[in-house]
Amino acid sequence: MESYVTNRALSRIVTAAIAVTLVGTTAGTALADGPAAPQAAQAAQANLGAAAARQAGFGTPDGPAPQLAVKAVDKKGNVYLYELNGKGGLTKRKPGKNTAQSRTAWQHMKVATQRHSPYGNEEGTFYLQTNNEAWFASHGYSQRVGTNWGMYDAFLSPGNLGGSKDSDLLTRDKSGVLWAYQADIIGTLKPRKKVGGGWGQFTAIAGRGDYTGDKKTDIVARDKKGDLWVYKGTGDINKPFAGRTKVGGGWNKYNLLVSTGDVDGDGKSDLLARDKGGVMWLFKGTGKQSAPFAKNPVKLGGGWGDYRLVF
Repeated sequence: MESYVTNRALSRIVTAAIAVTLVGTTAGTALADGPAAPQAAQAAQANLGAAAARQAGFGTPDGPAPQLAVKAVDKKGNVYLYELNGKGGLTKRKPGKNTAQSRTAWQHMKVATQRHSPYGNEEGTFYLQTNNEAWFASHGYSQRVGTNWGMYDAFLSPGNLGGSKDSDLLTRDKSGVLWAYQADIIGTLKPRKKVGGGWGQFTAIAGRGDYTGDKKTDIVARDKKGDLWVYKGTGDINKPFAGRTKVGGGWNKYNLLVSTGDVDGDGKSDLLARDKGGVMWLFKGTGKQSAPFAKNPVKLGGGWGDYRLVF
């Protein structure tokens, strides 16, 4: 188990890595189905910070796809930032706050996923530590939102799944059941809702925003054969996805799928894929359910095999 001090340090470091000042907290312990309740003062602070960030954001809840920078953490615990270059790609990487303490803390992180606001800008990060505690950090605030989450092997925040304006959290347990956690503006999670079983057939699940052109949050999933599928969002948290559509085969050449939204600035959500040689590829979104991505990917560059986490 991680110590109290380590948990606080990791919370501070995570938020620093997403360019937000963080004050570490010790919100109450929560089980997987019972999230922690933040203290009133902290919750008020987080509401103000999130509201300010939304005012500083762009677009509208029904407007362009989210546009987030790409974060990456190497095997030594160094964190880097890749911003959008305005030309359909990413800038050269910028180092984060890579101190000995921060590197140690990042090494205790199993997975992380950014969260975007209704206006498309970054609104914080959900992350899962090696001690199986789940946390949310944003705008000078953090809270532990779950403990004993070791049963989950997939963890992502694709957007608003329905019922609120805020991005929610999806998890998959080791028996292949997918679960949806509805989240409020400060990341507090409601009790999980069962999406369905059979998701153990997939070796990767990703998504951010709308891939099918209907303004609802979709996800993609790759099966063991290497076929990629898009699951169309419904906008209903009780049944967040409708039937799936096959995107195509050959996706086993990639060992990582991640989405940060609209990379090329055309208003449609894209998909990033890292091949086994460490090269990152951009699959441009089309906004069409029948063919959600352009056929020919764009090469963004190599060296991505150095990273343990990309989100």
